[in-house]
Amino acid sequence: MEVLRTENLTREYGIGENKVIALNQVSFSVQEGEFVTILGPSGSGKSTLLHLLGGLDKPTSGKVYINGQSIYEMKESKLTAFRRREIGQIYQFYNLIPVLNVEENICLPVLLDNRKVDRAFLDNLLNILGLENRVKHLPGELSGGQQQRVSIGRAIISRPKLILADEPTGNLDQKNSREIMSLFHELNEAYKQTILLITHDQNIAKNSKRTIIIEDGQLKEDNER
Repeated sequence: MEVLRTENLTREYGIGENKVIALNQVSFSVQEGEFVTILGPSGSGKSTLLHLLGGLDKPTSGKVYINGQSIYEMKESKLTAFRRREIGQIYQFYNLIPVLNVEENICLPVLLDNRKVDRAFLDNLLNILGLENRVKHLPGELSGGQQQRVSIGRAIISRPKLILADEPTGNLDQKNSREIMSLFHELNEAYKQTILLITHDQNIAKNSKRTIIIEDGQLKEDNER
């Protein structure tokens, strides 16, 4: 089943001589349960791509379909709700709420959507994340690796169709980077979670079976091992 499809996705900034084409006619699709890495150097357009996929920016032209729905044809209010339910986002710098504890940070998307937290799912998720003994800790009482685990839990708790991870190991040392990548694979296997991970690090990209290479705003390669 297809979870994500882009069609000729293009994003331009500026006009005339100042125009910059950050993304140029990018088309690809991702199937349910895939773990895909988007690899490219700084300035290649991969972060622009992630923002477009996550509904955080609008394309100059082209379309993004998630779970069969064209997200940029939605009204803003519907897109906001759709993003909260169907797209989990993970960032390099965690973006946790400092006054909320681990459990509260993880459950925030569900509570904002006025839904009841599935306690059994939460407990299982906390166990996989290795946070079962940290539920009442505040972000400031956690290591960087633990904080990133909380942000991963927050992205997963709504059981979204798609997880978008933006350089999730970029702020971590090698040991924690390896552990976080291992965790992504475990979540991909345990929940059949579809994951799209952006990185500039080729060693990180080797962890996934499929790598899409972005250069100068264009899709240069789409390799599957």
